[in-house]
Amino acid sequence: MQFFKQKISHLFDAFVERRRLANQVIFEGDELVFKALGHLANSQLESKCHRQQLDQEIALQPLSHEQVQLAYQHYLMGKTLETDVLEASLRYFKGCELEKELFLQRCWRMIWADRHLGTREYQLVHLFGFWFGWERARIEKVGIPYRPVFLSQEHQQALVLLEVLVDSPNTFIKQQYKRQLARYHPDKVIGSGGSDEAINQATIMTIKIHEAYALIRMMHGF
Repeated sequence: MQFFKQKISHLFDAFVERRRLANQVIFEGDELVFKALGHLANSQLESKCHRQQLDQEIALQPLSHEQVQLAYQHYLMGKTLETDVLEASLRYFKGCELEKELFLQRCWRMIWADRHLGTREYQLVHLFGFWFGWERARIEKVGIPYRPVFLSQEHQQALVLLEVLVDSPNTFIKQQYKRQLARYHPDKVIGSGGSDEAINQATIMTIKIHEAYALIRMMHGF
């Protein structure tokens, strides 16, 4: 009886999920690719490096002049999209596993275009992979070839910020992450009557802690 209840519950959840996504527009092919790339580039702070990477991605494909112009338009539109708008397109992606991998490769290349890993863009590429039905480790593996050579310096800075060592246990790293967040959180500064400048500094430090933790998780594979 319990099995059938769980089965019915699962079917109902799947039905609700399909209804939720039913009204979303489905993007396919180059439209999906370049809208996703634009969304990634804009998730942190778009730079000249991202626009150069866009040019390289376009050059990788045999596109006509008209298709090139469309690619730029899709990229610009992607910058203004809400993330959820891409969900149905990725969940119901019609391509094979290789095409999914190629899509995520392009995402990783755009992320690393400025040789910096931002928290939001890191979350986004994992969300895209999750909507494909991929596991975290598989998504990470696709991005390994595109990591910048000097990453070891950023890695070291991240370790210093969280006050951990390269061989520290994952559980300890997680504890330090939470400890540093609690230590520098803006709410703590506000509660103690801190100045606007102090609150701003605490906010910046909190962002750096999030980014450091994301980088360490990626490098240490947990």
